[in-house]
Amino acid sequence: MVQNAKILASNPRDPTAANNWRKANNRLIDGVKDVRHVVEQEFPPPQDAFPVPPPDMSQLNLDAPPRPPLPTSTVPPRPPPPETDDEDETMMHFPMPQANQPIMMAAHALHREVKQWSSKDNEIIAAAKRMALLMAKLSQLVRGEGGSKKDLIATAKKIAEASEEVTKLAKLLARECTDKRMRTNLLQVCERIPTIGTQLKILSTVKATMLGAQGSEEDQEATEMLVGNAQNLMQSVRETVRAAEAASIKIRVDSGYSICWSRRGPWYS
Repeated sequence: MVQNAKILASNPRDPTAANNWRKANNRLIDGVKDVRHVVEQEFPPPQDAFPVPPPDMSQLNLDAPPRPPLPTSTVPPRPPPPETDDEDETMMHFPMPQANQPIMMAAHALHREVKQWSSKDNEIIAAAKRMALLMAKLSQLVRGEGGSKKDLIATAKKIAEASEEVTKLAKLLARECTDKRMRTNLLQVCERIPTIGTQLKILSTVKATMLGAQGSEEDQEATEMLVGNAQNLMQSVRETVRAAEAASIKIRVDSGYSICWSRRGPWYS
């Protein structure tokens, strides 16, 4: 057919060439029909399957599911109270300072800083809480609200010992901190605490000798120096607590050192 088509294309007016091309074309069409007939006999088309009949509605179960049982009147047991620190009750009854009580106000500022943290598994917070309570007691003794000279000196000595403990714990934490800036900041704020604590012990001894002579010029001067020292000490401890909490996030897991910073409530309370 291709050859006849070429001949017809070269001489379109030749009737013999046109007739030969038609015959070849018809033979090709008949051959295609024969191929289709053979293929249909070898691979018959699939018969249309009947659609699936709908289910018998009479066999459907339309019953509602069983109703759950009503709740019983028994009240579930109350969960156990959370673990608390041993000194929490004492911290809750921390005395409120008055405007004319600068030492008590300094102690209360430290109290507000540390009461948000649990002292469980945190020796720095435990020592700082003791210092706040001791400073509140010192304020009452300095004002002559009970106690004796011996009590004033003994309380100041305990504050100095607590200062040493806070410094020792802060230095131990600083050694484990991998951040140089945080480590340096923690060491700077904690290393001045022992010096201020020693000064407090000396000034308290001087103040104790004047408990029976309140109002004198020497007594007022000693009180002013003691107030300034107490404020500096409480401020240094507050800064040490903040620096220690920040440095705790930069401790190697495999160092073996462990300290827990667990908030007791919102930071704004």
